[in-house]
Amino acid sequence: MTKNILSEGRHTIEISYKTIVFTVFFIIFLAVVRQIEGILVGIFVSYLIMAAVNPLVNILEKFKIPRPLSAIVILIGMLSAIVSGIAALIPPIVDQTGTFLSQLPKLLGQLGVQLDQSLVSSQLGSIPQNAFKVVSGVFSNALAVFTILVMSYYMILERQHLSGRLNKWFGDNEITLEELLAKIEVKIGAWIRGQVILSLIIGGAVYIGLISLSIPYAVPLAIIAGLMESIPNIGPTVSMVPAAVVGFTISPLHGGAVVLLYFLIQQFENNLIVPLVMRRAVGLNPLVTIIALMIGLALGGVAGAVLSIPVVLIGEVLIPYFMDRSKSRN
Repeated sequence: MTKNILSEGRHTIEISYKTIVFTVFFIIFLAVVRQIEGILVGIFVSYLIMAAVNPLVNILEKFKIPRPLSAIVILIGMLSAIVSGIAALIPPIVDQTGTFLSQLPKLLGQLGVQLDQSLVSSQLGSIPQNAFKVVSGVFSNALAVFTILVMSYYMILERQHLSGRLNKWFGDNEITLEELLAKIEVKIGAWIRGQVILSLIIGGAVYIGLISLSIPYAVPLAIIAGLMESIPNIGPTVSMVPAAVVGFTISPLHGGAVVLLYFLIQQFENNLIVPLVMRRAVGLNPLVTIIALMIGLALGGVAGAVLSIPVVLIGEVLIPYFMDRSKSRN
């Protein structure tokens, strides 16, 4: 049955009632998703943690350690490492970042770039305080963090029963769905673990190198280098710019040494570290990565940018799967 909504001459536009009902329910679905987006993000983050931690739990299980205990040990260890790292890094980050920003107009002036001191003070001077507020906000939302860890824990426990549940729900399609989920988890887990290891190695190498060259602000510059590892090819180059600026303000020799340091670290990373650490994680196209980061940033701010890469990784598994199914049906 259809509904005639427009008639002009011999041209008639008709919309079926099924289309109207579908549109209404789709709008309602979007409204519901909008209202519970925080919950959905929490579930997705829990799934990412499960994908990264589950292989480690499986390894401990092989040593006769019960799965619940293995999951608790790894999750608590991960949380303790993060909290300890943040607590140790906050004081030098705030101190060195504040000093760097206050000296930024002078540093750029030595390179022939003029910057309004009042503009810097108003726009950048509050970054250390804002960073402290962000960290304080994280700890004030301890309940949310605890909830995510609890969900991750139960996801880890339930993962071993997934095959039976899929068989109960989907019957003959169970094997295909299990393989699909396994591919997604392997890809995401390998990428997360690889990025964490790469960030720690590169950040540590940059810090040691800058300290050896007597370059100030080594802590924030090393953290920038570690965080920018999530952007292939472009990230390391971008992270080099502020360090090079600081180096050249000391002397051309220091500036050249900083550029050489970053170049050697990047070569060491590309030829040795990446093949070892990321051998199970397929690298993302740099353009796709940048577009995903921009879309994620526009839709969800910093959290959206962080979660955009795992979404792309999932898409890399699902899109070829559905395309193959479409071809097989045709």
